[in-house]
This record gives sequence, structure tokens and C-alpha cells, in this order.
Amino acid sequence: MAEPVAAGPAARAEPPDTGRPPGTEPVTVREYGTRYLRITVRYHGDAGFSWLRAPGPAHSAAQRLPPPAVEAALRRVDEAVGSAAAGAPGTTGAPGGARLALGEPAGGRATRSGAAVPHSGVLYRVPGAFSAARLLPSGDDTAFRLSVGALADLGRTLRRLHQEPWDLPERPPHPGVRRLTAWLSGEEDAPGTSRLRTLARTRLGSSLWARLTEWSRAADKPPGGGPVLLHGAPSTGWLVPSTAGDRTALLTGEEVTGGDPALDLGWTLGELHELRAAAARGLGAAGKGPRVDYPAAAHALLGGYTGGYGTAAVPPGTARAATLRLAVHMRDFASFVGWHEDLRHYCDLLAEALTENGAPCLRWPTPGASAEGAVAEPSPGRPAHQQGSGPCHPR
Repeated sequence: MAEPVAAGPAARAEPPDTGRPPGTEPVTVREYGTRYLRITVRYHGDAGFSWLRAPGPAHSAAQRLPPPAVEAALRRVDEAVGSAAAGAPGTTGAPGGARLALGEPAGGRATRSGAAVPHSGVLYRVPGAFSAARLLPSGDDTAFRLSVGALADLGRTLRRLHQEPWDLPERPPHPGVRRLTAWLSGEEDAPGTSRLRTLARTRLGSSLWARLTEWSRAADKPPGGGPVLLHGAPSTGWLVPSTAGDRTALLTGEEVTGGDPALDLGWTLGELHELRAAAARGLGAAGKGPRVDYPAAAHALLGGYTGGYGTAAVPPGTARAATLRLAVHMRDFASFVGWHEDLRHYCDLLAEALTENGAPCLRWPTPGASAEGAVAEPSPGRPAHQQGSGPCHPR
């Protein structure tokens, strides 16, 4: 789930003026969420920020943290990415990526054993109060560039993450795919999701519904080379840029699993495609705010992941994975937020992607930009972004 979007310049990402000296008790900066998760952001002075993700009433599965072997692999990835960023001896000198901010039990009562986390939630320590989901469409050019740079960092980190094989005999199901397959099969029958399923079957028709079902069943099968380490749910809402020059942080842990690398990359590309399409159709918060150069954001992510080779170098199945992410978000919104008439238009968006085998999710025109998606022609004085209540409002 990404966070709600609101207006505000990049200065919103600066530590708040609490009037308290550094090192005093933390100050709650923001709280938001849905029936699935509640997120509380606190400021700790010089220690930065903490993000608490606590389960809501619709969070049916316990939050989990990765077992020791997986945690060790995550730390190897983070060390390798950090070494590249620092230009350490033996590295290629390429730009670094996002730091893997590993979660910890908020109550400190459990270890990283893969066991259920106490109900108090999972805590992450990060360098900022706002995610790229909040900054990307804020209407401020500095915030936009910060977010685009964070997406390039995300791409580089995912590329390195996917070099790690999944070495454990058991593999947790991909959380998003699991929710989607339960919804498609009728196993999940909450009022909002049941109504959406009836609508989607009608709008998609039997052929596209069967295609969506087939793709969802196949998605969690490992690729030919075997499963690799996956973040599980990379998105702009898990990505926290730093305005102080620290590394971008990627909240990591609860959704980690093994599988096809296309799922990770496609998950974020699907989110960006949805936002672009919603803005073009005037849907939800994305359709009510300032113009956003989503192609620049997508090219930054792709440039970071492929090293500049674009969609031609993405893992096979990325377009399908991006399409599945559209369906998962629809299902999640109906379940965790509630019914909204815009969901009818989102069904049409999903139908378009399914009809073209996911191709629209990878169709990004070359942005009028240079380095990794920086905007060529800034537009100062964009109108303030408005709160929305459609499916792009909280994600």
C-alpha cells in the first residue's frame, strides 16, 4: 500500500520544527492507512525517522520477517549496493542503489526467524518522512527529481537483489498474487471484493477473465533458472528518498519471498502505468493533481534495472506481472478502502492491458530528459495537488 498524495513542496520532506532538542522523545509526524495497514511516521531528531506499519482489521495474515538465511542474503545485497555507491575498491564505479531498510518487530519481542510478528507491527528506520508516492505527484519540481532519482536507485537495487538465488526448500507465496488468486477463485467473498469480481467478469468477458486467471496461477511459479530473491512488493510507497544526501531507503522484509524477477520489476511498472492512465482519464487523485511526467519516472526505474537498455532488457513476463499488479490494486482497494465508482473505469484499463498481453505497461515514450529521467522543462508554479478518493488515493 502506498500513501495518500497531497500538495506540498519538497520542503515538506525536511524534519519538522518540533521545538524540541535532538535526542528527546520521538514526535509523531504523520499517520495514515487503510483497513489493511496503519502507518505512523515519527521523527527522532538526529536519528532520523521511524515508520511503523501496524496491521489493520482487514490484515488477515500475520506480518512476517525473513528467516536468518534470507536476512543474510538481503544484507549481502545491501552491502554490495552500498559499496558501489561509495566507489569501494573492486566495484565498477556505477551509481549505487536504494538501501534495504530491514524491518524489526516494533515491540522487540521477536527475532528474524520468519515467525509471526507481534500485533504491534513492524518498524523501519529511514532518512525521511515522505515516500516517493507522496513526492512524485506533489507539484514541486525538486520533489519530483528526488523521486525520479529514488526510482533509479530502486531499479539498481532490484537488479542486484535478483542475482541472489532463493536457497531455502520452502518458499512463501507471493502476497499480492495470493490475494489475487483468492479473489479470482471466489475464495474471498467480502462485499466489496464480491461486487468487484462480478463487475470485472462482466467488463472483461470470459476470454480475458480466463487469461487473468491463467496468468495469476502461473505467476508464482519459479522461472527456468530457479527462483531468485524478491522484495515482494516494491512500490513508490515503500521507497523513501532523503533530502539530506543519504541513500534512498527501500522498506524491506514483510513481503520478501522467492520467485520470478519479473514480479518485482513489473509490480512497480504496473503502478506507474496505472497512475499514468488514471491521470489521463481524470480518475482519483492522479487525475486531479498537476501533470506528472510518468514516462520519466518509468525510464529512471528501467534505466536503473537494465543499465540503460530499456524495455528490451527486462525479464520475460514483466508485462504480465505489471498487468497482475493492476488487478491486485483493484482488488485491494475494494477490500481495504471500499467501493468507488472509478473501479468501473479501472476494469476497462485492466481489459486493455490483458487484450494486448500487458504491452501498454511497457510502452513508455522517450522522455524529453537527459540523465535518468530528469525533467528537461520544469514547470514552476504548478497547481496544488488535491486530495482524491478514487482508487489512486490511498494505494
